[in-house]
Amino acid sequence: MNILIIGATGQLGYTIAKKLTEKNHSYQVIAGYRKTSSIEELQKLKNIHFREVDLTDPKTIEKGLIGIDTIICTANSAVPTNRHDNFKSVDEKGVKSLIDLSVKEGVKQFIYVSAAKFAKWDNKVPLTKAKRYVEKHLINSSLNYTIFQPTAFMEIYFPYMGTDITLKNSPINTIQRPFKFANNFYEGIKNSMKDNNTINIVGNGKHRVSFISLENVADFCVNAINNTMANRQVIPIGGPEALSPLEVKKIFEKVYNKSLKVKSTPPFVMKILSWILGPFNKAASNIMAMNYVMATSDSVIPDMRKKADQFEVDLISAEKFLMNQSKP
Repeated sequence: MNILIIGATGQLGYTIAKKLTEKNHSYQVIAGYRKTSSIEELQKLKNIHFREVDLTDPKTIEKGLIGIDTIICTANSAVPTNRHDNFKSVDEKGVKSLIDLSVKEGVKQFIYVSAAKFAKWDNKVPLTKAKRYVEKHLINSSLNYTIFQPTAFMEIYFPYMGTDITLKNSPINTIQRPFKFANNFYEGIKNSMKDNNTINIVGNGKHRVSFISLENVADFCVNAINNTMANRQVIPIGGPEALSPLEVKKIFEKVYNKSLKVKSTPPFVMKILSWILGPFNKAASNIMAMNYVMATSDSVIPDMRKKADQFEVDLISAEKFLMNQSKP
């Protein structure tokens, strides 16, 4: 069996590739990449193979799908690595082409990593709007699909609260991809907890989220392969508990062994910035929109213990995640 990972050069795709290559199975793991992407860390994995697959170039998609049985697609342009990447060209048009050509090539399973729904804001956030477009197209195709809808990743959300400890054990991480807007913003806050004893929170910090570790999202994807429970299913996933940013703050205080003051940004600031940035920087606008939505609504995924048991996933709590990340 041949498994192709689309988005393998990103943090989630890399983690999936690593988990698959560490298993003693007879399948072949193939990392999809494009010429402008770095594959140095992927090349360090044992038994990994490579094919050029660029979602903005249908010719590479068609060639890359030859002989493929299973696709795991994690690619998105939320944190772009190329100035020409955007939600329309990559997340919508690109993944749609991938789905259509997968049907043509007879792909047996298509695993797609989408995003949790944002209730009434779902169609207003660029990323989730694009995800729903792809979900609909995939569901209406003849493919045997599995759609995972994860909540906020601990590896991405927590650093923006003002820490760099979550990056130390990641050879590839989303926070430090070549996206100037995000990098500049993060550089200004990454030492807030350590140096200034402050934690950055948007809003009152009381809305709850089932934060999930990227490791667990990878576990769900890996364990969905050839799993009949995953056939033609849309599965929202999150971590083992729903926490508010203020509750996460208490965990960080344990990690740093000191009290932290809250530096709060009013949600309307994020809403205005999203509107201002929208015409000329869709990715930055998306980040602001997501911050606004998460600060003003809950994102709680029920029945996670049951789902974790079904897919044999050992859910990682926020406290376990942060304590492990803070170890030397």
